[in-house]
Amino acid sequence: MSLLTGRTDDHGTQIHELIQTYFGGFLDPTAANAATLAFEDSYPATQVMAWSQQPDANPLWNSLLTALRCGRLLQQQPRVVLGQVYGSQQIGEELCHDFAGLPQEQLLLLCLDTKNQILKRQVVFQGTLNACPVHPREIFQAALLTNTARVVIAHNHPSGDCEPSRKDIEFTERLVAGGTLLGLPLLDSFVIGESDYFSFAEQGLLNCNTDSK
Repeated sequence: MSLLTGRTDDHGTQIHELIQTYFGGFLDPTAANAATLAFEDSYPATQVMAWSQQPDANPLWNSLLTALRCGRLLQQQPRVVLGQVYGSQQIGEELCHDFAGLPQEQLLLLCLDTKNQILKRQVVFQGTLNACPVHPREIFQAALLTNTARVVIAHNHPSGDCEPSRKDIEFTERLVAGGTLLGLPLLDSFVIGESDYFSFAEQGLLNCNTDSK
């Protein structure tokens, strides 16, 4: 499955019913239905991961958002699955396509669950033409905001050469060490060139695999 082609579990009905229940607690059925439709128009269920974390100026709706965030209505926030990882070659080939033609260096974070399904895909840094300053703490801070079990990182070399630099190797080693301490193993680290990729896992520089467990 493409890393960019997502599928969502059928959480729309669940969210709709929870919102109706919330408004039905203090509005008559007609008004509750109208409020539910108005809320869903502004806050689509497909974007729940984003809007559930944002406050709203409307006190009524903000109370609902607060309830959702605190878990009073949603015991488990719906997950959006962006694909499933079956191996380094699959990711590498997808990333070559995704990074093609980028003039600046980018660092991409993929957050996976225990079944290697991609829960989050985020560009953590975008650098200058040939530099992308980054620190492992920012990587893990972004990962810990999702129910992440393991991570994959990738960055491109605008020069087109996918051979990792000494800094790339050292940075990957730091991420491995940090991930071990936090219980978030680094499955792979990719360097993406013009038409090819370098996978630390494929080259035996990372002791890991992407088999579902």
